[in-house]
Amino acid sequence: MLYTSNYKKCLNGNKISISGDRGKSVDYQGECFSALAPKLSFWKIWHENIGKIPEEENNCYYIKKYYELILRDLDPNEILNLLNNKILLCYEDNMEFCHRHIVAYWLELELGISVPEVEVDEYGNITIFDRPIWIKEILKKVIEETKKNQIKIFMKS
Repeated sequence: MLYTSNYKKCLNGNKISISGDRGKSVDYQGECFSALAPKLSFWKIWHENIGKIPEEENNCYYIKKYYELILRDLDPNEILNLLNNKILLCYEDNMEFCHRHIVAYWLELELGISVPEVEVDEYGNITIFDRPIWIKEILKKVIEETKKNQIKIFMKS
């Protein structure tokens, strides 16, 4: 099983950071998996556009770039095997836009598994939380569009 959470809500467990700065700004000292960290190039564009363009448009850009530049070339089975029994950590709250939600939904869509968003207290007690479902809906469209385009390219060659 694989889980996601944020640094503040995960006080115990088999944690691994997937944020770009490896959790340094909250003094996280644990294991990191940088292959799932966002690329600074598209993160900067997204961040600079906050408040300048509609939020939905900006977040769609981020999801598309994150899929194209990070997830598309990764093997979801391999990621699951490498990170099994881990809690993927980043900064944002459970209902805020975050790349860990994109990762969770990608694994769910590609492998048909559940990747719950959790809070873990200091005793290891787990509480499951919701995450924004709209991220999954946009990611599903991005994946379908990408695969459709790959088929078109294959058919032309």
